[in-house]
Amino acid sequence: MRYERKYRIENNVYDQVYHELMSNSLGFKEAFPNRFVNSIYYDDVNFTSYNDNLLGIGDRTKYRVRWYGKSLEQIKQPILEKKIKQSQLGRKVNTPLQNFNLSCGAPELSHLVSNHLFPYIIVRYNRSYLVSSDELIRATIDQDLQYIHMMNGKVTSVSNTDEAIILEIKYDQGNETLANECMQGLPYRMTKNSKYVSGMKFYLH
Repeated sequence: MRYERKYRIENNVYDQVYHELMSNSLGFKEAFPNRFVNSIYYDDVNFTSYNDNLLGIGDRTKYRVRWYGKSLEQIKQPILEKKIKQSQLGRKVNTPLQNFNLSCGAPELSHLVSNHLFPYIIVRYNRSYLVSSDELIRATIDQDLQYIHMMNGKVTSVSNTDEAIILEIKYDQGNETLANECMQGLPYRMTKNSKYVSGMKFYLH
């Protein structure tokens, strides 16, 4: 299992955040080319996943269908991700899905999950990937966040943008000392941040 430490950075620009990482004592370097990340988030009729996050429930589960690239129609190589959170630690269980056309609707998950879930929102952003010189600490920087509402499993014309930069520091259990060295060198305050919750606040209010 691993830790994910998050920073929601307001009133800042991507270049400044990127520079802070590249100047960090752990010697960060680019790990992978930038790419668009897209996720359809699923929840039940009671919005259990949403409310569990707001209430700070330690043990919780979240489902999303993820793919990469700019397309919002013909979706290739999608993955169902089951995100399992146990206190501060988390892990993912990934299940490959068949390609689908989003204009025909989001994938039905009833044959893969026990509870009845519905697709409520798409979260998409442009992600940068960095890794420390010893490759023990990973970082991602997300910008150009967009939340796209869904109705009856299909994309609607309603969307909202988010100007914040989301920085995440990720590391496996056992690498806490090294991660703390990294985070002590950052001029930002750690925050609680869920892109799903941020998007659903637009959806529900």
